[in-house]
Amino acid sequence: MNDIIKNNKTYQFNLLTSKTHYITNIHFVGIGGIGMSGIAEILLKQGYNISGSDLVPTHITQKLISLGAKIFFNHSKKNVKNVHIVVTSSAISLSNPEIIKAKSLNIPIMSRGKMLSEIIRYKYGIAVSGTHGKTTTSSIIFSIFHNSFLDPTLITGGYLKELNNSIKLGKSPYYIVEADESDASLLYLKPIIAVITNINDDHLENYNGNFNNLKLTFIKFIQNLPNYGTAVICIDNKNIRNIMSLIKCNVITYGFSEDSDIKINKYKQNKFSSHFKIVKNNKQILKIILNIPGKHNALNAAAAIAVAIQTKISNTNIFTSLKNFKGVERRFELLGNVSINYPKNKKNKIIIIQDYGHHPNEILESINTARSGWPKKKLIMIFQPHKYTRTHYLFEDFIKILKKVDELFLLNLYSANENVILGSDSFALYKELYKHKKESVNLILEHKKMFKMLKSKLSGNDLLLIQGAGNINIIVKKHIIKNFNI
Repeated sequence: MNDIIKNNKTYQFNLLTSKTHYITNIHFVGIGGIGMSGIAEILLKQGYNISGSDLVPTHITQKLISLGAKIFFNHSKKNVKNVHIVVTSSAISLSNPEIIKAKSLNIPIMSRGKMLSEIIRYKYGIAVSGTHGKTTTSSIIFSIFHNSFLDPTLITGGYLKELNNSIKLGKSPYYIVEADESDASLLYLKPIIAVITNINDDHLENYNGNFNNLKLTFIKFIQNLPNYGTAVICIDNKNIRNIMSLIKCNVITYGFSEDSDIKINKYKQNKFSSHFKIVKNNKQILKIILNIPGKHNALNAAAAIAVAIQTKISNTNIFTSLKNFKGVERRFELLGNVSINYPKNKKNKIIIIQDYGHHPNEILESINTARSGWPKKKLIMIFQPHKYTRTHYLFEDFIKILKKVDELFLLNLYSANENVILGSDSFALYKELYKHKKESVNLILEHKKMFKMLKSKLSGNDLLLIQGAGNINIIVKKHIIKNFNI
């Protein structure tokens, strides 16, 4: 597979060619996921013929169909016809009939991560990795590059509001992508700049329950850099600091720590915005107004600033991009301000915010951001646990963090197709939390009763935080948001 192909007016080697003919027909098994659909959309816009399969139609599959994709809403060996490559996500079983059919026909089967690596091959790859903050950080980097007229490509895992999309195909060599550690697929990537936002204990089910295996994966990811590449890493994270001695390439550190190369100084939150200064070599170089709140987002912005400085983007463009950044959907996103059965005045509003965070550390950042911006509000959280394995490995951490809200509503766990682990579900969390919070923790067994239960707990001066990565946004939209008439 070494033919030379023409792409973006340059010739390059690429595994998307074969010895006898160009690869044109690519089939995605599980095309409806945000990661898979983003890659499919990029390839569609590059001129490939895309087909795919999933179980149910969604707005994502509808969009792909409108762009020319052929999508089957079932999994059948009949779907694999006139296909040159099959792409599959880590959620797809090897017993899937389309995978079996592709193997029988000797059709190459690629993981999503491997296909992403082929897309950015011979590009100026900027890959953002880490347990938390990948989507926001890659989106901020894109925003800075985009508003600096560098026309980058973006492939990320969330909807950037200024694009209303998770991807954008640009014409420049700059490709900004998320590097996924959940299945170690980040190791396929060989970027020019590699960002590590943090390393924490997540997805341990894919690392034999061993956190050291996860840390080793990040070390290997950095080792994929060329000798002229750069690692941008958050020195505040103790697990990153512990592996610093093993990183031999050019490194730029960032954080609140005094020894950061790019240091955040004098941070202050003002409701939905963050204000801070950036110090480099003991000299203030930027005064930042970031249009999203939270210290964690200041860190995400600092990573993006480090990348921008490394690629010679002006301070003026950095400042303007951060000030105008519109954020990412489901990342501490304001859904509305409402007043229900209470006097309608500005001091008596219920603020409704949704956030995608589902790891205890992410939930803690949401809580801290809410407390910092609205210290006098009663904090009510609706939380949907995500995966039995995560709940199992981090059960005590969940209890410790969830105790911090004033009122908690637990939805049934979103399994993400995992097998049940007894004692690692919403009921187990509820039983343990009840020992500490009594009647201020509530288990929602019937969604239709959710609004009535919530309404009985409202004080009229509340911040309602909708927290979780599963289908909680759909459930809450149907049973809560609709009743608030937002």
